[in-house]
Amino acid sequence: MPATYHPFLYDLTFPGSVRGDIDGYRGLARESGGPVLELGAGTGRITIPIAQDGLAIHAVDLDPGMLATLRQKAAAQPADVAERITITEGDMRSVQLDRRFALAIIPFRAFLHNLTPEDQLACLRSVHGHLRAGGRLAFNVFHPSLEFMSRHVGPFENTWRLMATYPTPDGGLVMRSETSKFDTPRQRLRALIRYDQFDASGVLTASYLELLELAYLYPRDIRHLLEQAGFSEIRISADFDDRPFEHDTDELVIEALRGS
Repeated sequence: MPATYHPFLYDLTFPGSVRGDIDGYRGLARESGGPVLELGAGTGRITIPIAQDGLAIHAVDLDPGMLATLRQKAAAQPADVAERITITEGDMRSVQLDRRFALAIIPFRAFLHNLTPEDQLACLRSVHGHLRAGGRLAFNVFHPSLEFMSRHVGPFENTWRLMATYPTPDGGLVMRSETSKFDTPRQRLRALIRYDQFDASGVLTASYLELLELAYLYPRDIRHLLEQAGFSEIRISADFDDRPFEHDTDELVIEALRGS
């Protein structure tokens, strides 16, 4: 089942998502000179800043609701910024565009929506085909932390946990709770995410439920997939400052090149 995102809640609860990711992808985009292909663009958290930097970017996502919000944000930008943004509703595994790109990005773990090795390889081959010779792919995923998994198995499986609260513009707040389950034979994470919205007086005004299923990958899995898809010069870092991967809880930031 595909993820069920609510654009307002996504923007409220994931403004930065992974520390340094916006600046990291902006830096790679400026270095590439564009144009940029973004898969899993969502509501434009990365798209808009890259366009503001003067680069053409083609944003692709499968969720029409998220793209509707992106279109609204793009329309609110100055005309020169808005005209740099092209938006396509499509599947990252199979989208076909009539342009080649200097850089392709898949931010905020969106690659993990490809649940099977076949899906993952199809996505990477699609990216490879859309890159110019010497073009770069960059994406980030979470490292499967054994410590985190241990808190979601056995008697802790399907236990609801309050994760965070977020103030809303009207003086109220949103409470975010999660329950997670790991399918280790198939390397899948299944989660239910509940959002409870309260007004300024503390009255519950709305509740939302998101269903989320993601694959999880280890560095060796990622390298193997990239090599199969034809990429080379694969580099896996622990953050967007290029720190070496050393800890179980590190983020995996991946870069690879399409050869000539």
